[in-house]
Amino acid sequence: MSKAPTVRGSKQLKMIVVPYRPWRKTMTRLGILLLVAATGAGFYYYGYSQGVFVNGDARQERDELMLQVDDMSTQLLVMQQELTNSEQANAVDRQALEEVQATIINLRETIAQLEEDVLYYKQIMSPENNETGLMIGQLDLLKTELQNRIRYRLELRQAGNNDNVVRGYANVNILGTRERQEISMPLRSLAVDEDQLDIKLQFRYFQNIQGELILPDGFIPLGVQILAVDEANDGKTIQKNFAWVVE
Repeated sequence: MSKAPTVRGSKQLKMIVVPYRPWRKTMTRLGILLLVAATGAGFYYYGYSQGVFVNGDARQERDELMLQVDDMSTQLLVMQQELTNSEQANAVDRQALEEVQATIINLRETIAQLEEDVLYYKQIMSPENNETGLMIGQLDLLKTELQNRIRYRLELRQAGNNDNVVRGYANVNILGTRERQEISMPLRSLAVDEDQLDIKLQFRYFQNIQGELILPDGFIPLGVQILAVDEANDGKTIQKNFAWVVE
């Protein structure tokens, strides 16, 4: 047997013969893709389930908080209504107390006035009274809601024998100053419902001259001068001055 010839100077390579299987490579790639897809699906499902679980807890917590908010809102409305009712009750109580106090004051004033009237009637009906004929009684000056508006009440009466009727007139003048000068203003120029300079008198026991007057701007009242004439008693004239004291 002859030997195969050799070639010197070159390296010999070993060759391995394997069977040819083209479908195996494709299957390997397909398996890797399936594994990746399965892994991704697993992560997606896990994430989705966790998200649903967390989302469900959040919704439940949200619903519970909404219920608490509704409950607290209802309680707040109830408390606000109770506070309003309490304030209204207190206001009614205060108003009732003020009305009672005002009634007590009015009653006291009425009692004082009645006592004064009783004393007055005792004086004019008493046979021991030395004064007779026309007399100037009390002058009351009262405040009103307006600062320059004053309510007045002048009493004239007959003392002693009341068989005769007083017939005459009265003049009322307001004394004061304007721009540092003394002036006298007749009542009719200030009174709201009195336009007579000589106010007519006709009575057996007493007569009241009353109404309201308005003080002009710049006028400072200091007193009231009253002159009364009894024409039925020989023109008897009496005069009396009052200080300007407003109650």
